[in-house]
Amino acid sequence: MPAPKFRPVLQSAVAAAAVVFALGCGTSDEATSSSADSTSASQAPFESTTAATTTAVPAAPTATDAPTTETPATATPATTAPTTNAVTTTTTTSELTGTLAVPIRSGTFGAGPDDLFILTDDGDLELWSGALSKSLGPRTLVADYVDPFGPVNEGSGPNVIDHVAGQVGGSVVFGDCCEPISGNVLAATASAEASPVAGGFSPTLSPTGELLGIANDFLITQTAADPGGAGVFRQLNQQTQPYLNVADLAWSSNATATADDDHLVLLGWSDDGWWLHDVDRSTLEPTPAFDLGVPPVPEAPDTNVRFAGYGPDAEIVVAVTTASTTRLRYFEPSTLAERPLLERSLPNSATSIRLASGGMGLLWIDDSVLYHLPDGEFEADPLGTGYLAAWFAVVAPG
Repeated sequence: MPAPKFRPVLQSAVAAAAVVFALGCGTSDEATSSSADSTSASQAPFESTTAATTTAVPAAPTATDAPTTETPATATPATTAPTTNAVTTTTTTSELTGTLAVPIRSGTFGAGPDDLFILTDDGDLELWSGALSKSLGPRTLVADYVDPFGPVNEGSGPNVIDHVAGQVGGSVVFGDCCEPISGNVLAATASAEASPVAGGFSPTLSPTGELLGIANDFLITQTAADPGGAGVFRQLNQQTQPYLNVADLAWSSNATATADDDHLVLLGWSDDGWWLHDVDRSTLEPTPAFDLGVPPVPEAPDTNVRFAGYGPDAEIVVAVTTASTTRLRYFEPSTLAERPLLERSLPNSATSIRLASGGMGLLWIDDSVLYHLPDGEFEADPLGTGYLAAWFAVVAPG
């Protein structure tokens, strides 16, 4: 194990504290290197990289401090759209909308509350059983990718995994970037190769686990998180000015367990800076709701903004990283009004920040070391080195 326990700088005033592969740009926010979070936003959606195109080559996963027991599964991602998705479009007065199917095959993965999805520094996605307990159980290969060699925000690959939505029907749903340049959403079943189910990035499960959201600069998709995957989509930036650059997706649940309350919240920037957008549940139309006060990417290329999870009362949490610090800012789920008394902070070197269910426990990466800060504690446990990102194991019910 590396280094002794790490005491983060945590501040709080609370005592407890898609189917259409449009030629849009994807973002790779925390998965390409230990500094990728601070550089990905600086590579604006109109820039491109010039690396040679590379597809994933099966290889045995390696990572420093890996547990001695490992049960690998073969999963090589494809980069082409599935032919089974059904799309119907209708033209409205302002946008192109339609219905679709994003089928997710049943898989054989099993994840528990102490498990993590981890992205190793060789680009592979694994399910680490018991990572949050003292057992530190075996790791299972979910998807085998080629070694990442730097931030990939647009253009030729290799593709890098940058989002994990969680487990749906025994399959692991995740996203990579950026071939095609809108990115891919894939499902790994453990019994077959990982296969793409939609175009886009930032796949995210609703709080009840019943809906799956996907986005890119040209499309928002909302689909049922089940084998049928029936849903809807809405195209963006067809007649909208200024251009909305999509960075990330999350869900608002109005702090209830009722699926009828669930709706998407979009994080993006335009010429006047970064905003939170409420997304209408029926029409998927995004409406600017809160100005984060963060300059647009061309004016602040070293600033990175991403969703980090949910607070203790379903607040939506945004991580804003600048040259000096990373602020975790909390927003009320129904109105998106900021709740500054809940704010916490981490060093600006922290990347891949995730809040645990319940809003208090934290995961993050710092210089390839994976840290876990359990709920109610003030010292973080280093879980090992050789990691690019980690996600709590979210499992959709059923």
